[in-house]
Amino acid sequence: METEIETIATRLRNASLSLNSITRLYDRLDQLRVPSFSGKRMTLPCIIFKLGPLSISSNRSERVFRAKTTVLGTVEIRTEEDLSRFKSLYLVHPWVDFLLDRQPVGSILETLPEESTDEQSSTIGELPSLPGPSTTHLAAPRSRTAQLASRFGLSSFGRQTATRPRDGDGASLRPPSSLSQTDKQTRALCMLARLSQPFGALLLTPSGNVAAYRRVATEKAITVQVEEITPAVLNKLIEGVSILDVL
Repeated sequence: METEIETIATRLRNASLSLNSITRLYDRLDQLRVPSFSGKRMTLPCIIFKLGPLSISSNRSERVFRAKTTVLGTVEIRTEEDLSRFKSLYLVHPWVDFLLDRQPVGSILETLPEESTDEQSSTIGELPSLPGPSTTHLAAPRSRTAQLASRFGLSSFGRQTATRPRDGDGASLRPPSSLSQTDKQTRALCMLARLSQPFGALLLTPSGNVAAYRRVATEKAITVQVEEITPAVLNKLIEGVSILDVL
């Protein structure tokens, strides 16, 4: 896998892409807060992709929705839900640690309340398991808190117990990284190479008048891939780096 990433990174270095823009994307991701839970609200660092108008086909068991995106091309979503009832929909790449090739700092699971047993949570319908990026395989979580994290597709964030620095608002931040410009460019190119791999995406919709999002259930995991990394797509990726509140 790493050999493949290095090969893609070398090809990207020779492409007509601005190293400054690639490094800017790396910095934006590297400076994001770590994921955290407060009750059932999750703060999720991610890259978002807005879906265009939907087209639909159906059979007896499911609906198949298709939508175009600037970065991911045409995506296909299989669900019993009528997605046309939502005003706007977004696909989300939540695997920031994978993109940056680093171990999670601390553990999301430690911030989940042990007493949480509401199996429905705040999501819409029952949720399938979310695959990790590319060929990542994860063991099934066993604890109640791990199960809740898994419902949000975050079982890959690990169980480390490293101390996390916090900003003035109490939100978890990663310690600033200190790299030479050459090392940063190399890591940034590898980050972009990983971003070109298929990944399991979350499907989110804005939650009414609340400044937060809800996850929409799908019968099958949504696996998508950046079609082609061009200067325009790179700018869209930079614009898509966000921190979302997910209910």
